Order: sequence, then structure tokens, then C-alpha cells
Amino acid sequence: MRLLHRLSELSVLASLVLAHEGHNYDHHHHPDHSHDHEDLGAVKICGDGGSLTGGCQDGLGSMGAADEKEFLWKENDTAQKPVTSTDDDSKPKGYPWTHTTPCFTSPQPDTSICVFTDNNFANGRGASFITTPHRAEYLATTPAFVDQDLVKNINQDLHRTAPSKYEKHQIPGKGMGLIAKVHIHRGDLIMANTPSLMIDYRAFEDLPKEEYRQLQAAAVDQLPDLHREHIMALSTHDGIERTHIERIDKICSTNAFDIDPDSDDETQDHGFYVVFPEIARMNHDCRPNADYYFDHETLTQYIHAIRDISPGEELTLSYINPIMKKRARNKKLNRIWGFQCACPLCTKEQAQVEASDVRIHQIKELVGEFSDWSSDSRATPQLAELVLSLYEQEKLWGSMYEAYTWLALEYNAVGEPWTAVKWANRAVEWGIPVVGPKDGDMEQMRRLIKDPWAHWSWLKRVKVRGGWGKGSEREGDGDDEEE
Repeated sequence: MRLLHRLSELSVLASLVLAHEGHNYDHHHHPDHSHDHEDLGAVKICGDGGSLTGGCQDGLGSMGAADEKEFLWKENDTAQKPVTSTDDDSKPKGYPWTHTTPCFTSPQPDTSICVFTDNNFANGRGASFITTPHRAEYLATTPAFVDQDLVKNINQDLHRTAPSKYEKHQIPGKGMGLIAKVHIHRGDLIMANTPSLMIDYRAFEDLPKEEYRQLQAAAVDQLPDLHREHIMALSTHDGIERTHIERIDKICSTNAFDIDPDSDDETQDHGFYVVFPEIARMNHDCRPNADYYFDHETLTQYIHAIRDISPGEELTLSYINPIMKKRARNKKLNRIWGFQCACPLCTKEQAQVEASDVRIHQIKELVGEFSDWSSDSRATPQLAELVLSLYEQEKLWGSMYEAYTWLALEYNAVGEPWTAVKWANRAVEWGIPVVGPKDGDMEQMRRLIKDPWAHWSWLKRVKVRGGWGKGSEREGDGDDEEE
């Protein structure tokens, strides 16, 4: 559930969280992709300002052809080798992992952090997990492991069973990227990947750098050869010569996505840091043509088109929350990935950039009204129409379902059920490709579509403003600083 604020009616709570992880007004699912566990070094500003996206992006990290060479575990690496645990308690019960080592002892009581690799996962593609034995045992109970037919043909990058909608190309100013081969309609699935490497954040928080780096290297080295080669072909962005262990750490810090824990995962305080090599080849755009969501049941990252894409057009994602002003966007891109964005939005004339920043400021100022169900709220259907217009002007295609959701709720809250149903259907249509069909927001909209009169929002504004009920307190809606 990814809309920013919690909406409630008496004892009924309907979550519409615009921020991934519940932060004040962050986009529904775009935290930093890269875990900032080491400095990126000097910021590199380069690229063709006239290209779709500029700077030394090279996807989330696809390396150039000159760097494509195989790396194996080398005896002359300076880092200490991981310690193989012989403690039977370090092994999760029941699941036949290909590898359950190496392990390091965590400072937390009776806890070790190990590499768990299954080279049979996803039709022999394989996957490695760096986590505790207890959490590995939990992951092994997910449908992706229990019924591996669910993920048998998901990955098309190593073993293709269906025609590809894209191809890899060197893109001027950006290195490797993905180009559409056919017309891709809004809502179409572009690609999907199960994780190559899935790292529990506790590895970064509990272990010294030398130890978690060794676990990362072992996790990659234990994968099947072809899969490992695809990971090692990803870019580090800076071209600096490194040891094998250091290179894998840099590949991970350049190319990983942040994934929140599933709702039934006991470890809610620690998300995952996940590498998907094929998806990582997609370059950044502040107004991308594709968006993603992670399905915990299949452990799969899905990429869908959020607008029509023409043949020959580059496929792009936003690496950051797109609802930020230009200065904040570029500050974050510089800090995390080391490039200055030269996408069409960032290279507009100054007057256009300033107009865009004004619209972003209005969006951030107004959306908090929709979570305020007190009589003081300014929220009306007309205000929701204004926010929809601002989203459209800003080409926030991956966030459109949010505006449609607010419209549905506001119209229902003033007693206009059929208009509410119209917008709720729009919310579902636009939302499924970017948050998934199981998302809580989609479930709320389906309930409204089925019976708007029984939905918690029915006449909510009328009742509160007429003194028939008590609304919730207004929550903060964030500001314009880097998020």
C-alpha cells in the first residue's frame, strides 16, 4: 500500500500510502535503489545533453564491452576469505539449499549471517540470499520456493521462451541500455526477473565491511556460471581496477534495488538489497516510460510500460522519487550514482524548469489535504481534479493511479457514487502495472467499485463537515528537500 497517508472512518482504516516505507511524501515505491554503504568517490558529470538521459549512467550498471571478462575467486585477493561455519544451528531446517555457507557471527545474540544459494531455483537460474538462518527458513516457505513452477519461465534473459520486446544497445553518452524492438502499449509487461542476489540489510548494519563484502562475493561465485557472468558484466560506473571482492561490492552498490519486507515477514525492521542484472540495464529518466513493483509471493520484480513506447525508443526507469524539484533530483542522482541527469525534463529551458518546480511544489502542498478527514480539510473533488491535472502536466504516469484514487474517494465522500466508480476503475487500470494487483490500494478501489455505498468513504466529507462524525488528524506532507 503506497499512498502517503492513512485514511480512516471510525474503526475502519484504509491505507493509501504514497511513500514506500511510510516516509513523508516519498513516491510510492522509489527509495534509493543503491544502499549507500560506501562513498561513491568523485562525482562524474558527463553525457550528451540532447539525449534522452544523460550522464555516465550505463543503466543501473551495464559495463562496456571492453570490460566484459570473467572474474573468478582469486587466491591473491587481499581480503580475508570468508569463514565457513560448521555450526549446525546456522543451517535452516528443511530446504535443500545448494550452499549454506560461508557465515559470519553477528553482534546480535545467537545470530549468524550466511550465504544461502539454490542453484536449482527458477528453472536452474539460481539465486543467492545473504541473511540469517531463521529468515532463510522463512524465505524457503514462500510460494516461489514451495511451487517452483510459479517462477519456471519468468526469467527470459538467460533462457528465452518468448520473443523479446527490447534489445541491448550502446547509447551515446550513457553506455549500455535497452531499446524497444516493437510498439509496447501502456500496461504491457516488458520484463520480469527473480533476484540474483538478495541481501538482508542486517549484513551491512551488523558486519564489518570486510565480512559483508566476502559474503557478497561468495554469493555471486556460488551461482551457475552463465548467471554469474551476467552479474559480473554489470557496470561499476567508474572503470577503476579492483580486486574481485571489491568489484562485486561496487557492482552491488551501483545496481541494487531496495525491497521492503513482506507483511508476514517477522523481520519488519530490515529490508532487502536486491540485484536484478537485466533490469539493472535500464537507464534513468526523471519522467520514465516504465515502472516496477516486487511480488513477494514469486520473489519477482515486474517491469511494465506506463505509457505507449515506440520502436527504437529507450526503455527507462526513474531511480528516484520523481516528485522532486530539479535541484533535489540532481543532488540525489549525483550523490548515489555519480551522474548529472540530462533527461528531457532536466534539460528544458530555465522558464520551463521553474514552471515544473512550481507544479511539484503545488502537488506536495496539496496532497496532504486528502488524508485530512477533519472539517478543516480543503479536500474536495475539485481539488482532486486539480491534482490530477498537475500530475498530467508533469507526466507522472507511474503515479497517476494516486490521483485517480483521490478522485474516487472524494467523489464518494460527497455522495456521487457513479463518478467515484469511474475514477476507481481508472485507479485500478493504472495502478496494477505499478503497484501490483495485490496492493492494498487496489483492494480498496475494488471494494469501492463493487459497492460505493458500503465503502468507508461514502458521504465521509458530508458527515464530518455536518458534524456527524470525527475525522482523523492531518498528517505532515513533507517538503522539497532531498528525500
